[in-house]
Amino acid sequence: MKVGETSDEDDRLELALKASNEGVWDWQLESGEIFYSNRVLGFLGYGRVGAPNIFADLSTHVHPEDLAGFKKKLIRVTVGGGRLLAIEPRIKTSSGHWKWFRIRATPVHDEDGKVDRLVGSIIDISKRKNAEAALAEEQQRIELLFENVPVNVYFKDLNSHFIRANRSTALRMGAGSVKDLLGKTDHDFFDAAHADAARACEMEIIRTGEPQKEKLEHEIWDDGRETWVMVTKNPWRGSDGQIKGTFGVTHDVSELMKAQNEVAAVTRQLSSVNQEIEGERHLLRLVIDNIPMYVYFKNLESQFVLVNQGMVELFDVKSTDEIIGKHDRDFFGEGFGEIASSDEAAVMEACEPIVGRLERIPWANGKVTYSLTSKFPWIDKDGKIAGTFGVSADVTELVETRNELAKITEVLGRKNQAIQEELQLAREVQQAAIPECLPTFQSDQRELHFYHRYEPASDLAGDFFKVIPLGNDRVGFLICDVMGHGVRAALIVSMLRGLIEKALDYSEEPRLFLKSLNDGLSHLLERTSLTMFATALYGVVDLDTMTLRVSSAGHPAPLLKREGEVEQMVFGHEDKGMALGLLEGLDYQEQEISLNEVDAFMCFTDGLPEVENEGREEFGTDRMAQILTEATDLRLGMDRALCAGREFSEKDRFEDDVCLLGLEVRSLS
Repeated sequence: MKVGETSDEDDRLELALKASNEGVWDWQLESGEIFYSNRVLGFLGYGRVGAPNIFADLSTHVHPEDLAGFKKKLIRVTVGGGRLLAIEPRIKTSSGHWKWFRIRATPVHDEDGKVDRLVGSIIDISKRKNAEAALAEEQQRIELLFENVPVNVYFKDLNSHFIRANRSTALRMGAGSVKDLLGKTDHDFFDAAHADAARACEMEIIRTGEPQKEKLEHEIWDDGRETWVMVTKNPWRGSDGQIKGTFGVTHDVSELMKAQNEVAAVTRQLSSVNQEIEGERHLLRLVIDNIPMYVYFKNLESQFVLVNQGMVELFDVKSTDEIIGKHDRDFFGEGFGEIASSDEAAVMEACEPIVGRLERIPWANGKVTYSLTSKFPWIDKDGKIAGTFGVSADVTELVETRNELAKITEVLGRKNQAIQEELQLAREVQQAAIPECLPTFQSDQRELHFYHRYEPASDLAGDFFKVIPLGNDRVGFLICDVMGHGVRAALIVSMLRGLIEKALDYSEEPRLFLKSLNDGLSHLLERTSLTMFATALYGVVDLDTMTLRVSSAGHPAPLLKREGEVEQMVFGHEDKGMALGLLEGLDYQEQEISLNEVDAFMCFTDGLPEVENEGREEFGTDRMAQILTEATDLRLGMDRALCAGREFSEKDRFEDDVCLLGLEVRSLS
């Protein structure tokens, strides 16, 4: 029977299959003839005459992405002994469009057992496939928003165990990754009182089904840290309507609380404006308690395609339908829509986000508000730019409060500006002053190699070092550890770096060099009313005489390696000296040792030896000495010491700045 021919039996079969919306086909492999039922012809868009055999010419009729799989399964059934052909490919119709079909067939064998026919059914599943694709895209949007929204989002079961969270939540909890957070509760991170209160709140939500909205919580962590967060918790219901646990959204407002405390300090000092400052503090608290979040997705033309309920309230419309498909210029004042479109075009072109931008927003009615906005590139499931998505918060009250506070703090403005400039200078100096590699020094018979390892505990560190060339065969070196780390320590580092340049006249004499640094730092600290200090070690290596002269200002003594054994250099009580910055006019002692039998030595700050394990035991200099003894060269020993320190630490990281400066003496003969 040829393409399009039917019989009474075929018509009956066609009627029987019509209820299931399927069509049948019969392919004679030997002759190449194929039969399509009317249903199949309707699916493909062909009449009784001229319908092609799609199975005999797969390359023409099957979508390129589905072709290989189709061929493989067809061969398995026709020659490989397969008992069923089952596949869901895209087939080109007579109009040239692609449609999804579910194709099933069973082989019919001749007397010799060879497959001579394939008989099966076809049904159009394009609607289902398109719905699945739309669902997958919607899920991808949700996941993209979930992982990038700048707040903490999490789900907990009935026992308050974390079962899902975004990366922001895991990082804030100190879990390292989302996987490390799952299965834990608040008791694993906070003190018992706070964790018990959080558990009681979640049990009440589970019992009543009522949410907790925008609650300010004071958190106390296991390590003693204190933070403030704005928390919203809701009952988590399954598809059956039963409560499965809770889910929450948390955003950190610690910086705002710190700002509030600073305002309180200014209030106490400026008694003449106490009442006005108290009013400003009240406004600031209102901003903290009512921070809204707006979420939206836009297409390539900057038209809204998805918004949350917050956007509905922002635009004062009845539903999201009144926003979808529209542009910013449909809601905001003249010019803002073009600015927003330009920003979004830049985000899409560079595939880089705009994070935390403060925007002044003019509205069509003349009102002006302010928003803290982050915009991100929207990448679809195929890795292509689909548009942008953004998260913004209304900070109008905060900006207005800031402007009013600026009038009160005008007297303090110049001082604050000077401090900010000094801090910025400290950051730039720190970043530029740490070299990638250190120079090599040599005399006629020997070489001196410097190596360093530098790991700050925060962006601004209190540890630093400096190598000072003094001639062809002499070099000075300084290692310094400022009390603490962070902004205050970085400020002292910046001061010391400036003082080093003034002390270069004494760079040949270690004790005078440290005396110059101490007098300068003590004078500066006295002027700034800061209570800070720094330990330091300064040495001069002379390759001609093979001597090391070293002077200490309260700093740990270096480790020396002689004939494969490592020991710590001994400082007497007077030799160790007092730390820099405590008292002006101090004198420092100086020691000299021969380097003829010294292979290498290593200076260090206290960040590595004072690392503690779970039992509060310190890593110590003895472990460092043992590691350097076993290492074949100094660089390897320094790397192993850092690695061992991390493993020894209770938290697998350094709580203080770590700085190692190693010197290795080599013979040229």
